Amino acid sequence: MLNKPQHGLSIVELMITITLGLLLMAALTAVFANTIGVNSRSLKLSQLHEEATAAMELMVSDLRRAGYRGDAAKLIYDPTNASTAFNNTVVLGQLTGEEANSCILFAYDADADGVHDGASENFGYRLNNGQLQRRQSSAGCDSGGWQSLTTSSMITVTDLDFTLTERMLSLVNEQRVTIALQVAMPSDAEITRTMTTEVVIRNAF
Repeated sequence: MLNKPQHGLSIVELMITITLGLLLMAALTAVFANTIGVNSRSLKLSQLHEEATAAMELMVSDLRRAGYRGDAAKLIYDPTNASTAFNNTVVLGQLTGEEANSCILFAYDADADGVHDGASENFGYRLNNGQLQRRQSSAGCDSGGWQSLTTSSMITVTDLDFTLTERMLSLVNEQRVTIALQVAMPSDAEITRTMTTEVVIRNAF
């Protein structure tokens, strides 16, 4: 009885096949890892953008009300008795150790009664050790009594700058505040976002 010759891969062919398989697996793993990295970075950037946008929108919304008073009409028909407590309340400063003009103070008539009710109608924002804070209880730029609006684990505010400009338009004093905000991801300082917005203070007197 004749034995049929057996056909198969030689040792060399088998080694080549295994090597090619390993190279293919390594390439696929690298592509997969890169895709995960890109997606992770995109997610972090998206989160950072949302946090920065929310912070900017809050400051802009508040600043647009600066100088507002509920009896503004009196400035026209009875200027002698009109409230002046909300005049020229926009002030720039900074917390000791922070950059100049990284703090802004202002006031507006929150309950629209035409009367400045003290601390509850004094507002402001400042940079403090990488965090954005909102003014509480009439605190000054260089004092305590501020509430943090950002969380150090989510966002780091690397720069906050307020620029105040004034000009006369038809005998009306127009104020503009430019807000420059730069933030970074605490876990990856290379992921940053910069935003700049100009706010017109329409209630300036």
